[in-house]
Amino acid sequence: MSEQETPVAVESSQSPEVQAKAEELGWIPPSRFHGDPERFVDADVYIKRGEEVLPIVREHNRRLQTELGALKSESAATRAALKAAQDAIAGLEEQHTVATQKAVEEARRQVKAQLSAASEAGDHDGVAELTDQLTKMNGAEAPRVAAPATPVPEFVPPPDLVEWNKENPWFGTNKRKTALALGIAQELRDAGDTTQGRMFFDKVGAELDKELGVQPPRGDKVEGARGSGEGSSNAGGKKSFAALPADARAACDADARRFVGEGKRYKTQAEWRSRYAELYFGE
Repeated sequence: MSEQETPVAVESSQSPEVQAKAEELGWIPPSRFHGDPERFVDADVYIKRGEEVLPIVREHNRRLQTELGALKSESAATRAALKAAQDAIAGLEEQHTVATQKAVEEARRQVKAQLSAASEAGDHDGVAELTDQLTKMNGAEAPRVAAPATPVPEFVPPPDLVEWNKENPWFGTNKRKTALALGIAQELRDAGDTTQGRMFFDKVGAELDKELGVQPPRGDKVEGARGSGEGSSNAGGKKSFAALPADARAACDADARRFVGEGKRYKTQAEWRSRYAELYFGE
């Protein structure tokens, strides 16, 4: 029978006080009862059932709350363990990146040392072979020579090169030093150095002096130019990104896309550079 139908005629022998208490618990008096007459219960029966059932329901709810709390704690512990594992993996990736770069640098140093020795010994074939190895290690491809359709105009060196060559007459005449200088120039370009003109030639000369163990004079303008940029160490005495070798700086920036950005370990490239320098210098 629907709730819109006429209430069923049922009677209750309970006192008004008992009926009022039952109504507080949800009991429906006969005057408003629209259901099956056989399902109607008196007020005292309804109260008794409530007193028996409610404690069971409360206990059940208490147990559910306890279990829910335990699940939340376990979930929090799982998230913390997962975060720790992710941090550990990220740290290993960073260390692997730096370790790989150091291995490449060591291989390059060995080839440079062999190249210097070959130059000093006058082993021109060895110089050529080692220069080729160094070029391949830097990822450079051999230039493709195509037959020109028109006569190639005579090469006219730029004024900066002419001036620098006058101050460094060994370039082009001393095959050993020239080969090593060309290898250093190629290495700087592969590392991303875009300096042009006299400034680039001076950089090549300064790197060549380092390789040959020649101490630059005090007030050297190349070193002075370098000192005008970012410092090689920070206020705490730790070596900064600027103190890294050129190829290490290039490798750091190349790997930035893996570690820097929205949702990644580092928000800015500066943070990643600082961390890279810490790992590189063992700080």
